[in-house]
Amino acid sequence: MSLSHEIYADPLFAAQYASMITDNPWNACYERPASLSLLPDALQGKRLLDAGCGPGIVTRMLIDRQAVVTAIDYSPEMVALTNARTGHRAIASVHDLNNGLPQFTDAAFDIIYCSLVIHYLDDLPHVFSEFARVLSPGGLLIFSTDHPQSPDMLNKQLTGKEKISVYWSGFDVHMDIYQRPWAEIEQALQQNGFKMDMAITPTPTADCELLYPKEYAFLKANPHFICVRAHKLD
Repeated sequence: MSLSHEIYADPLFAAQYASMITDNPWNACYERPASLSLLPDALQGKRLLDAGCGPGIVTRMLIDRQAVVTAIDYSPEMVALTNARTGHRAIASVHDLNNGLPQFTDAAFDIIYCSLVIHYLDDLPHVFSEFARVLSPGGLLIFSTDHPQSPDMLNKQLTGKEKISVYWSGFDVHMDIYQRPWAEIEQALQQNGFKMDMAITPTPTADCELLYPKEYAFLKANPHFICVRAHKLD
């Protein structure tokens, strides 16, 4: 089974996906804490775009920290879950990032948070150019993606963007993603007026060691995701 727009928008799949990523080793105990650590301490009143919000787990966290959150996702069902999780306190709408961000004006946001999304996007320079356009000068872009030193990436020794199909055993589906050399991501940032401030390899949490010892051992030994903070140059 392929992971298409239709599957991602299916209510049963969306509910299962939301349940699994709420408290699991890969998201809750690894990528999510690391990405959230890159946010400023004070978010009150900050205009924040959750780009690829999924079921709204992080959206809710950002609202609880008093950010003014706009959330987008290409799945209507994920947007519905976000609305339910946040009590409609985010401005949530259906939108595919592959189509840019024409609905938003220039400098509309102070922060863009984009967790585990860019490897689904074909034209990354275009997406980053749109991120730069809708960010205010000095605004922050925080994103995560596959780690360039993960075993899979090192074994491939990519020389350019490659589209592959990856099997998700927990859902019995295949999904299409784009793997890129790290240099292409850095170049897309630089060409669109971003300066990278920090790139961190997450460390699995103590809860991960307690609840998921096998996954904890794997993630300690093998980088899986990388979390990046960059700012838009004035």
